[in-house]
Amino acid sequence: MNQPVHPLRPERVRSVEKPFAWLPFRLLTEGHLANLSDRAKLVYLLLCLAADRNGLSFYGDKRILSYFQLDPDELHLARRELIEKDLVAYDGHLYQVLSLPTPRRQPNQRSDNRSQRSKIGQPDRLGDILQRIAKSAE
Repeated sequence: MNQPVHPLRPERVRSVEKPFAWLPFRLLTEGHLANLSDRAKLVYLLLCLAADRNGLSFYGDKRILSYFQLDPDELHLARRELIEKDLVAYDGHLYQVLSLPTPRRQPNQRSDNRSQRSKIGQPDRLGDILQRIAKSAE
């Protein structure tokens, strides 16, 4: 019998605040986060939080660096990685967090690698499980 799940701390249930920022769930289910370096994840998170409703952020390098223990070269690498992964655009002054790119699948590519992982005795990754759940809900 399934018991209803209640918040652990009901007085701290999240609500939509202004300004509102979001991270798309597809970051997990399509492997975007898994394919980013830690420094790129940090910069992406900050840009998502700092962006307006069109994804635009005027945060400059100096301000971004003030939030993290990164040096300018690491920020440059993170920015280049996010641009190459088609997650952000940057014109030298302005960032835009882009909508996530559409997934590119090979014609006979499996949507999960559960059988490969279980063959080598590894548990399924949370992202793989969530992806299967999302697909079954479609």
